[in-house]
Amino acid sequence: MKQFMTCVILIGWLGAQSAKAQQREFKEEIKKEVSLVGNPNDQTLILQNLNGSIDVVGYEGENIQITVEKIIWAKNENDLALGKQEIGIKILQNGKEIVIHADVPNMKYKDGHLTSIDCDRYEQPPYDHTLNFNVRMPKNMKLVVGTINNGDIAVANTRGSYLKANNINGGIALKNVTGQTEVHAINGEVGISYAKNPDAASTYYSLNGDINITYQRDLSAEIAFKSMNGELFTDFDIAKQYAKTSKDQSGEKNKTKYKYEAKPVVQIGNGALFHDFETLNGDVIIKKI
Repeated sequence: MKQFMTCVILIGWLGAQSAKAQQREFKEEIKKEVSLVGNPNDQTLILQNLNGSIDVVGYEGENIQITVEKIIWAKNENDLALGKQEIGIKILQNGKEIVIHADVPNMKYKDGHLTSIDCDRYEQPPYDHTLNFNVRMPKNMKLVVGTINNGDIAVANTRGSYLKANNINGGIALKNVTGQTEVHAINGEVGISYAKNPDAASTYYSLNGDINITYQRDLSAEIAFKSMNGELFTDFDIAKQYAKTSKDQSGEKNKTKYKYEAKPVVQIGNGALFHDFETLNGDVIIKKI
């Protein structure tokens, strides 16, 4: 993971430097449609991007409608033509998973996300690119979305039982959604509003940014919170407060080391579920509708 992150940061930095000198630009709109076979409730849409935003809206239809804004920048026509040829999208259907991902040099889709084919031998293309995804999906599908550079993630009006969003250099906004939630942001804020509270334990993480969440008034959960430079705020009534202790075991046989960590926990309602919040430089704000 460390090697992957280093490579991503390098790619983003090199791209930012070369963009200053680039002059020529090419824009294209890519449109695709995927028909589902079977019940949307049992199927998962996976969207993974490298450079650019992802915008998903749930609707009453039966097909996945995809519109992608493709932008290429280059210093000359030859490099621009190479970018036109190399940059695109791929659509994979594997059982109950529909995968849509950026098709870019030196990157491949593996285990749910884009990863470098060979970070140590990466060569910066002679162009920069952005792919901005706009997707309409059957609202009851499960959803997994992720992007890395130069874009935010926005999801609205979904009713699936599971929702996962990851963004390295941008924010995450989930509006009027449902389902068990896993959110992970590095350099961006997280904002979520639920049409119905999650019915399974969920996790929320932002390294450098606030987490703002609005739950329905009938929330019943234990809220664990960890932060180095942030605070937890809520307008829900707190039924109980306590510290939860966890133990991590590491080391070789006969040389085991234990690390004990205590997290403050507040109980809202009967505490039926356990939701975990963590930031480094950001507050957690939990509000009721």
